[in-house]
Amino acid sequence: MKKIGNLFFYFLFFSNLIFASLAMAEVNLSVEVNPESVGVGDQIQITLMVQSNEDLNVADPEFPQTAGLNLLQAQNSGQSSSSRMNIINGKTEFSKTVSQQYDYIVQATKAGFVTIPSFQVNVNGKTIATAPQKISVSATAQNQKNIRGRSRPQQMQPSIPGEEDDDDMFSQLMKQRQKMMEDLQKQMGQPSRGGRGNSGGNNSGQQNPLNQFFGGAVQDPVEVQSKKLDVNEKESYLIYLDIDKKEVYEGEQITANWYIYTRGNLEAIDRAKFPDLKGFWKEIIEEVPNLQFVDEIVNGVRFRKGLLASHALFPIKAGIAVVDEFKIKGKIRLQTQFGWGQLQEYTRASKRTSIKVLPLPTDGKPQSFSGAVGQFQIQTQVEGLQFPANQPFTLKVRFEGSGNAKLIELPPINWPEGLEVYDTKSESKFFKNGQSYKEFEILLVPKNKGDIEIPQIVFSYFDPAEKKYVTKTTESLKLNITEGTVSSSSANSKTAVAGAENKNVSTEFKPVLELPGTFSWQQYRLQILFGSLALMIGVMCAVFFKNYLQINHGPQFKKRVDQKISMIQKSVDSKNDRAVGSESVNLIYMLLAQMAQQNTATTEWSQMISQVPQNYRDQFEKSLAEQFEYFQMIGFAPDEVKSQAIAKKSISESFEELKKLSAKIISDLPQV
Repeated sequence: MKKIGNLFFYFLFFSNLIFASLAMAEVNLSVEVNPESVGVGDQIQITLMVQSNEDLNVADPEFPQTAGLNLLQAQNSGQSSSSRMNIINGKTEFSKTVSQQYDYIVQATKAGFVTIPSFQVNVNGKTIATAPQKISVSATAQNQKNIRGRSRPQQMQPSIPGEEDDDDMFSQLMKQRQKMMEDLQKQMGQPSRGGRGNSGGNNSGQQNPLNQFFGGAVQDPVEVQSKKLDVNEKESYLIYLDIDKKEVYEGEQITANWYIYTRGNLEAIDRAKFPDLKGFWKEIIEEVPNLQFVDEIVNGVRFRKGLLASHALFPIKAGIAVVDEFKIKGKIRLQTQFGWGQLQEYTRASKRTSIKVLPLPTDGKPQSFSGAVGQFQIQTQVEGLQFPANQPFTLKVRFEGSGNAKLIELPPINWPEGLEVYDTKSESKFFKNGQSYKEFEILLVPKNKGDIEIPQIVFSYFDPAEKKYVTKTTESLKLNITEGTVSSSSANSKTAVAGAENKNVSTEFKPVLELPGTFSWQQYRLQILFGSLALMIGVMCAVFFKNYLQINHGPQFKKRVDQKISMIQKSVDSKNDRAVGSESVNLIYMLLAQMAQQNTATTEWSQMISQVPQNYRDQFEKSLAEQFEYFQMIGFAPDEVKSQAIAKKSISESFEELKKLSAKIISDLPQV
């Protein structure tokens, strides 16, 4: 027993080592050789790339001594950083890639196969080695143009249109300097010579400081867009909110774009605060995986501009709504006449912007108005005009247009006698262009033979452009119900019984154990020993991971759910409907993430539910979808739509159902 305990201890120890190593920063080294086949006297370009998801501290590596290669030039091409940002449900996650590149030009001095030994690179205090590289060198020189054809590293050998393809080192250095001058000029934001800059005058008499620094003329950058913004253009970088409207009606769409403007090299960014956007129903228009920058002149100063996020906002009640700040912490280097300056860290935020929200007019408001604001169309559809009695068919009612169709509720319908509503479900989606739809599928069952008529459906919305209510009406649908065949339920029952009887006869299996005619322990002892050992290890792993999940995830998750439910209950008791709605939506996302075996919910509803195993989806998806739609209305819909939802089902009743559903999900999860 003691030995088993020791074995379990070592297993736990090495497992923790594995988990700890996975949590460390990942560092990758790569070596590229171009070309890999040359002749004696030809030049070869070797690129060493160091990449990590964290900041790098790299000691410049020595080029390994290699017989048959003569090192002509070594260059540290600098460190670069790229950031990736995901914005889901108002939460932002950042990731970054930091790269350090070294470039070498060598010359082959002897024929045969030449092996470049491993590079020994010290990264963050730890030495890492690359794999050796092999080069084939023939006795005669070959054409060297394929070296210049590479896309990287362009810092060493840029291709400049209109020049001869010279291969001497002096020509390469001159081209490199020309590329540096052009890049530096763009960073410093020099106006064009023809007086087309923001100042509007002719500046041909002014001396460009780049001419003094490099000792020659430089090409002016292309003309870029110029704007006047209410910002401090002296900032190294800034966050700007571009909003299309500052006075709207309840439920009217506002498009909000957050941009980052930078005057230097922004090496890293991190979200300090994402806007809470309280008082708005929000839909994501643009999720920005990578920051893409374009040049733009702001108040006469050249910046590089990148989109951080784009949202469609719908104010939920009249009054003053505030779009709060988007705060970013960034590390930046500014360009000086002597090169790049020191790395500086600043925190910048967009300005809080107030929106005046007008109440929807009461004059002329039709009874069929349910809170939709925008411009919408309504249409109905059935698959055919003739159906047998007692057989279900589907009626689809679709609303689509500009605005938030997710808020639309199915208008009341006076169903004809003999037509029963069996089930109703809905689907909705918001698109990046501001269009949206919501479609209801209504399962109907006609009971009697004859003609029936589905009446017109009356739907009203408020058009903010016209500042009036608009009513749309569908055409009535005349259907013919024919004599029903044998009851599908009884037929299905008979089929099921028959199938069950056949199954009992034909699918009953009796286990049969077959052993060799003569069994010898000596003959199979190794197989039995290895099999027993594998079984023991498998049982230990299963017990370990089961206990690990139970100890670390089960009680903790149940505790988190209980805390969330307790917080929501306080909001229910204090009649804070908005808090109940928003926190209940967060609770549903917690349950989804746990069923999908994720730490947190990082995507929207439709994507999260698709990641849940099918057995959980079959059991819980319908109930969760109903709860999600209800509490989303309570938390984020305009007051009129919220009131209609509460009139159909009270908040306390729905919350009790959510608590029971949460308890059922927790009890069914294997790790709890």
